[in-house]
Amino acid sequence: MARSRGVLYLSLALILALATAGLAWNYMQQLQRQAQADAAKSAAAVSQAQADYVPVVVAKVNIPYRTPIKATMLEVKQLPATARHGQAIQDVAEAIGKITKVPISAGEQILTSKFSTDRSETGLTFIIPNGKRAVAISVSEVITSGGLIQPGDLVDVMAVFDAKTYGKDMSTFILQGVEVLAVGQLLPGENVPQASTTEQLGRAASGAAAPLPGQVAPTPTPPPAQEPKAQPGARSVTLAVTPEESQRLVLAETLGKLRLVLRPMTDNETVTLPEATLGTIRSPLTPDAAVITAVSISPTNARAGDTLKVQITIKNVANVVLPTQGPNPEYTYVQGQTFFSQNFPAQDGKYRVAIGYEGSSAAPLPYRWGFGADLPPGASTTVTGYIKLTNDVKPSNFWAALIKEPATVLQNNVGTTLVTVAATNVAIISVDMANVRSGPTIDSSVIAQVPYGTELPILGQSADWYKIKLADGREGYVAAGWIVGATRGG
Repeated sequence: MARSRGVLYLSLALILALATAGLAWNYMQQLQRQAQADAAKSAAAVSQAQADYVPVVVAKVNIPYRTPIKATMLEVKQLPATARHGQAIQDVAEAIGKITKVPISAGEQILTSKFSTDRSETGLTFIIPNGKRAVAISVSEVITSGGLIQPGDLVDVMAVFDAKTYGKDMSTFILQGVEVLAVGQLLPGENVPQASTTEQLGRAASGAAAPLPGQVAPTPTPPPAQEPKAQPGARSVTLAVTPEESQRLVLAETLGKLRLVLRPMTDNETVTLPEATLGTIRSPLTPDAAVITAVSISPTNARAGDTLKVQITIKNVANVVLPTQGPNPEYTYVQGQTFFSQNFPAQDGKYRVAIGYEGSSAAPLPYRWGFGADLPPGASTTVTGYIKLTNDVKPSNFWAALIKEPATVLQNNVGTTLVTVAATNVAIISVDMANVRSGPTIDSSVIAQVPYGTELPILGQSADWYKIKLADGREGYVAAGWIVGATRGG
């Protein structure tokens, strides 16, 4: 009996063990199937995500407008398909050589709509920089630096005038660092038209020597592809200039001759140079002591009684201090006076700036000013001086000069400016009380005194004295420094 129970218990234990093992195996199989299902879902998700990304060409750098596209400017990125613009290109080759018609920023997708598709879109109106105007000038091979100027180059414009036009034979730079927009009919990004292969073969064949009897004529070889060539036959060059520059350019072309001077693309410096004249053409190209770097003479249209303001900037290019003398800056000359008449005679070895003008016969370069102080090496200073205009002057050229006293003119004819002084027939007293004298000297007797604001008819002028007529009919002289001039009745 007891043995039967033992066998029964053993059988039950075995059955339970087998059931437990079966349940455990079944659970493990479920876990494996779940892991495989999860892995499959994950792989499908990754595959789906990868399928949602597409290649898109983007700008690697900022690309200006009207710029031919190069491979180095672009790169390909994988972007979500939903982020790709409908016009974005996916192959870099599609963009190479195309010309942009708008700026493209780094990282921006490259769209087909941002390229110029034909010549009408790369025409002149599309490539003129903002704020500029396109002005064409007539040229020849000589004028265009041997015909080697191409669209996109930078040039300086030199004008040459003769004495009949400008009062003297001279040449000067009127514009610097100007961009060439077109040469003839050639625009940026276009090659100079070349002869067709057939034409080139025909020319090669016509130029070859005839074969000897029994020989076979060689087959002409097409020439290699050519880079854009010079255009010696071009008859116009179109420049990008500001509206003000366009006025000067057209006027200079009308009255003189123009020459284009090609400059390096990386050189943006504006050079200050005096104009070249027949009087200075044999002077040293580099002054041995100082150089005038800027000149201003104004106003250019004045009336007798006005004051001409002169500003001349000088730089010491020597390695020594340049001594100077009077008169100091701000000194006012009266028309007709000279540095000598005002007791500022030349001192040997001293430096001064001066103003000369056409018709000056009393003394060469009559209006002279010192620097105010000796000028150290490498230093610059601007000298301001004044000239009170006492009588009318027909349109005449005024210019600046640099002098090493007593007679060495280091620079001359710099900053030439055309000045016109209209006549005046009324003197207006500009001081509290002005003496009217019997003659044009300080020693002459005083015949009357007139208060500020009094208007007196002008009868004539003697040096820096005006001859006037008093209200009682008497005639006398008033110092030019005590009046301003006006024209009565327009």
